[in-house]
Amino acid sequence: MYSIQVMPLINPLSYGHYKSLVETLVLENKTTGREQTPERIAFTRLNLQRMKRVEKQFAFLPELEALLKEQKPHWRWLLLTEAWCGDGAQTIPAIAAIAQAIPSIELLLVQRDENEALMDTCLTNGSKSIPMLICEDHKTGERLFTWGPRPTSIQERLIAFKAVNPGVRHEDLMQQLHAWYAKDRSISLQQDLLRLVKEEL
Repeated sequence: MYSIQVMPLINPLSYGHYKSLVETLVLENKTTGREQTPERIAFTRLNLQRMKRVEKQFAFLPELEALLKEQKPHWRWLLLTEAWCGDGAQTIPAIAAIAQAIPSIELLLVQRDENEALMDTCLTNGSKSIPMLICEDHKTGERLFTWGPRPTSIQERLIAFKAVNPGVRHEDLMQQLHAWYAKDRSISLQQDLLRLVKEEL
């Protein structure tokens, strides 16, 4: 098992500090990561608005809330992301809201490009897809589960949409993806987490 104790984190942040970082980057016309491209800088600006919307709309899935509050798991959640990541902007505020409501869960956000060794332990089909949530036992450092880079049901809809529309432009595909996120209101993410939490508790 991988453990935070043997794999130091570079620049871990609370959600509040991460959001402040994104706000500063937007003001400075920058983003996180190695590639400071106009496209990624523009995504960062857009993602800040997405994060604010998710924060306002988030509502705890009752079954997930009840389970976590009853069991009080002593966990550490490590969340790999970058400010330009659209999927991160759509899911991170909800994950942060869950962790904030459960004091026994510690949430730390880390940038993918600064923490390559950790990222390499949870690749998706060989790629460094983000966001990626790693759940560890806080005492032992044992990895209990990983989640990412997007909710299962939304990923399935995306695959089906691409199959029906093989020539779809990437821009149109992303527009459809974020429309699904907006309509979903973090429910699919929480359904995934409920399944994973049930398997561990």
